[in-house]
Amino acid sequence: MSIMTMQYRNETVAIDGMMTMGTICTNNGASCSPLIGTIQPRGTVSRLKAVCFRIVVWIVGREEKRLSRIALSELTDDQLADIGVTPAEARREAAQPFWN
Repeated sequence: MSIMTMQYRNETVAIDGMMTMGTICTNNGASCSPLIGTIQPRGTVSRLKAVCFRIVVWIVGREEKRLSRIALSELTDDQLADIGVTPAEARREAAQPFWN
């Protein structure tokens, strides 16, 4: 009788050759995606894709911050007062590097 290991809600349970309802992932060289709830392969290509995706997400986030800080630096004192930000706070925020 073979023992299959399954992951369910971040816990690993051994099941003696029986399939049960509610199982998410099997231990056959795949990992369970916590966001989607699907089985994803653990190969080198998949890991590389995941790293590349995280890098792209980080770059996009930094670009959004950079553009937001540029827009903040272009606001007038009256516009800054409307959003509750002092000119000194706006200058300090706009002066920060994009990676912060």
